[in-house]
Amino acid sequence: MSIAILKQRLNQSIDNFSEADQVHNKFAKPTKLMKTLAIIERKFDDMENAHPIEEKIVNSVLKLEEHGKDYLTKRDWKNLAWSLSKKLLSYEDKILFTFVGSQLIEQFSKMDPELLKTVYFPLLYSYFAVEQDEINKRPNNWVQLRNILNSNRSTLFQATLRPKKWLITLTDHPEVLSLDPSKRFIRDFLYNSDDSRVSSQLESLSIAPNSWFWDSLINTSIKSVKTMKEEDYFKVIPRFLLLLEKNPIYTTAILTALLERYAATSKRAVVHESLKHVCLTQWDNPQYDSSAGWRNVSSDTRKMVIQWFVRADLEAFFKLFSQTADVDRFDYWIKFIDKISFSQIFLGPAAVQSRHAEHRKFRELNHGRLKNITGSTPSNNAFLLKIDNVHIVDFSDTGNACYGYSDLPFNLSKKNITVHELKSKQHSIFKSDSGRATSLSHSGNWEAKFDEKLAELGVFSSQSNSPKYKKRY
Repeated sequence: MSIAILKQRLNQSIDNFSEADQVHNKFAKPTKLMKTLAIIERKFDDMENAHPIEEKIVNSVLKLEEHGKDYLTKRDWKNLAWSLSKKLLSYEDKILFTFVGSQLIEQFSKMDPELLKTVYFPLLYSYFAVEQDEINKRPNNWVQLRNILNSNRSTLFQATLRPKKWLITLTDHPEVLSLDPSKRFIRDFLYNSDDSRVSSQLESLSIAPNSWFWDSLINTSIKSVKTMKEEDYFKVIPRFLLLLEKNPIYTTAILTALLERYAATSKRAVVHESLKHVCLTQWDNPQYDSSAGWRNVSSDTRKMVIQWFVRADLEAFFKLFSQTADVDRFDYWIKFIDKISFSQIFLGPAAVQSRHAEHRKFRELNHGRLKNITGSTPSNNAFLLKIDNVHIVDFSDTGNACYGYSDLPFNLSKKNITVHELKSKQHSIFKSDSGRATSLSHSGNWEAKFDEKLAELGVFSSQSNSPKYKKRY
């Protein structure tokens, strides 16, 4: 007697004792028996769909090669269905992608429905058990296997008296056998950071961790970024950064999609510190032409990230590290942000040695970017900005002038730069009224004077809302 028939008779008996004229019957509902039956069912399902040992699969493949399909048993056909996901013997690829695989697919496509019922789950497992790279090389057999599974799914479900859990799952999620198998799962995948939601929905299908399906789900999710609403996009940035950390192979695709979408938002001028840090870690500083990773995004998007670094540098310089800094200098230089292609901070001893939490965090997030200034007061910091083709060097503490260079008079590859190297008046391209090289002081109405000297070099601010400068004497 099969388990299905046993369960059917047991349920019928329960129904009989539940009739109105049996309400006073002393018999109790066989709860323990039903639980035991459920356990037996699960064990039977597990045994039925258990992977055969490789030796049995090999024997069935050899039997097919030596004697042909007419000598194969029902068990052999099941082993051969499992074999499609295996790389056996002297085969260079998994059986599915070989000539033998082509022959097997042809036989499975013509198979009697009753026998196909036996091999359906192994075929389904094999369909999911291959990687995207393998499919890309030889897709035909895999596509034909999908067609076999698709065309027989409904018939199999209708003909099964007691559908297995995997068959119910497949019936509830028929899209996994479609041309767009992961579309339905994108939202669950993106808004559940532990990956559990989709995995639990499809658990009974036994999809391998390296399956093309997960690759499809991630790639489809990445592509969805382009058309996301802005509100949804900002919510999923942390999820994508976590995906990147767990799956480095998708680094380029994820960063490219996130950055291009960010550049199209209304908040492109707002620095996203986490995304900025990952960009620096993975692709290096966008301000360096040698950073090859930045070739994956448009020049406009790269410019956006450069402006993130510039803005973060200036804000850190004037508002975080330098308590004695002249904040008016921040207001002045930030108006050139769309013209700045490079920025560099030089920290003095006080900033380098500070144990303040925010100071430590900034140094960690910008590891490898920061330089040290030596030979000056502990509180003094310096910064370098490249505005168009002019290099500007300015300082935080009052009493320090500003210098402009066409070519830097110091080696920027060095970790430590002296204050004297930064202050090279003889190399400055600012000119005094007599035509001599000079620096610019911050005395009096210095902003207007700076505008004039920069204009002489062809540098202008494109911001129409530049602050009206205060006269100071």
